[in-house]
Amino acid sequence: MHFRKIWLRYFFVKLFFLFFAFGVFARLTSLGDTSSYLNGPLTLGPQILYSSTAMMVFLGGLFKKIFLVDVLASIPFMILSFYGVYYAVDRLNLYRYPKLVLLILCMPNFLIWTSVLSKEAVGCFFSGILVVLVVRHIKGDCRFRWIDYVALYLCFLFKPQYLLFIGQAILFLKVAKWAALTSAYTMLLGCLIIFLNLGLLYVFREQIDTLAQGMYIHFTYSDPDMALSTRNPDPWLVKYGFFKEAPYGMFISFFGPTFHEMLSKPTHMISGLESVFLLFLYAYMIAFRIIKVYKKRAFDPKIFISYIIIFLGILFVHYPFGYLNPGSAIRYRENFYLLFSILLLCLHGYIPFTISNMQKNV
Repeated sequence: MHFRKIWLRYFFVKLFFLFFAFGVFARLTSLGDTSSYLNGPLTLGPQILYSSTAMMVFLGGLFKKIFLVDVLASIPFMILSFYGVYYAVDRLNLYRYPKLVLLILCMPNFLIWTSVLSKEAVGCFFSGILVVLVVRHIKGDCRFRWIDYVALYLCFLFKPQYLLFIGQAILFLKVAKWAALTSAYTMLLGCLIIFLNLGLLYVFREQIDTLAQGMYIHFTYSDPDMALSTRNPDPWLVKYGFFKEAPYGMFISFFGPTFHEMLSKPTHMISGLESVFLLFLYAYMIAFRIIKVYKKRAFDPKIFISYIIIFLGILFVHYPFGYLNPGSAIRYRENFYLLFSILLLCLHGYIPFTISNMQKNV
């Protein structure tokens, strides 16, 4: 594979989906908050440094003033997300898996939501940087580059709930290296972190349950198209219903539409089929690694624990935002889709990378 041709082609694929999003997809369903960002007031103030929405409104208004047309004003965000993808694939040297990489990077919803001016484009960028940071820590390189701090800041600003678990995984890996823990003690430390998380959920169960029961108000849309897709919140309205529904909720919040919803709208059908494909693809990569671990007896607790913390933690905090609406589930999923997919690609190839690539600063 020729490096420049790959990325040039992928850039034009994203550009195509950017125009497709505004020209076709926007006529089938809402493009989320993209329109409000592009047509919001151009107000410069300190709030753009600590409010993700204020930052998006300012940048959306600024790019609209410069480029005049909505689709062109989204190009800077498309480039930002493109760099996040490039950074992750290049630094982790994933070129040896061209078919898997292309399958993962060319999912329609991922291309649409990370190409328009959206928070998901920013999420794609910081996910690409942070997944490399996590893999570096797994391999024992615990240094931080300047771009890592940029990504951590953006993650804190846009998705602090994700950072809670990414940070735990990084801290776990740092402690395991610093203390030179054996596999048994590494596993023990990881189990302790997981049980601490479960303990905190138990301690704050009343507050979490109350907050969950009040979340339905955030899914009352003025857009009738989105309002029709909103699900019944009754499972959350019983005592501790949020926790009882969590296993199914975490699944459906990642998957998106139910079978019945897939039959109701073309966009839900596309999203559902994409999710089915993703589940099979993810299952293949996980099964491939499990078989290799079994054959070679090469279980690595650092990988197992850090993956458990990141995957289950993010799926749990994504659950309340994706459970009540399939459209929101798919759109918000794109914030961590690259993170999950690249981690699983690395698992499939047992964290393949070259030292020269990993030593690059940007």
